[in-house]
Amino acid sequence: RGMVGAVVVVSLGMLFPQTMFWGEYEFQTIATMSPASTLTHVWPTTGLFGFEMENGFHAVIVGFAKLVAISFTVAGGYRGGFIFPFFACGAAFGRALCAVIPGIPIPLACLSFAAGINVGITRTVLATPIILCFLAGEQNAMSGVLAASLVSLFATTYMPFIGSQVPRNDMHTAMYS
Repeated sequence: RGMVGAVVVVSLGMLFPQTMFWGEYEFQTIATMSPASTLTHVWPTTGLFGFEMENGFHAVIVGFAKLVAISFTVAGGYRGGFIFPFFACGAAFGRALCAVIPGIPIPLACLSFAAGINVGITRTVLATPIILCFLAGEQNAMSGVLAASLVSLFATTYMPFIGSQVPRNDMHTAMYS
């Protein structure tokens, strides 16, 4: 299991350098669509084929590649979590949305997607917007990010992604009583 996980994660990282590591440093590069050369801890920074996030389609590729990398990292039993990688994945999908609908503020789109993905998995509807908005220095986006978190929570109420997750009785009572 570990070897398969390692091969997939390293292969994705060689193709798409923005998917490497857990997302702390990659988030800024993804959210601003900066060149891969700004990833100082990745070598070679251009990957095997010089992949760059130049448009919305490339942002979608990075988002899905990051989701696959997260899956193989967790399934392979590697240390670390999946919360910050979800944030990086959300930033990529947020940039893709901004390419389709240019009028949406980039920070709001990136943070909202990041919150939606994270809340869908972890069910931390209040903590996620607070953490995201304050870490990004975008406290003014709190209402939009909270709305995305609530939509994600209600849309994924009966979809447990984590085996040990306990169903929320308060959600069942609120939605079906």
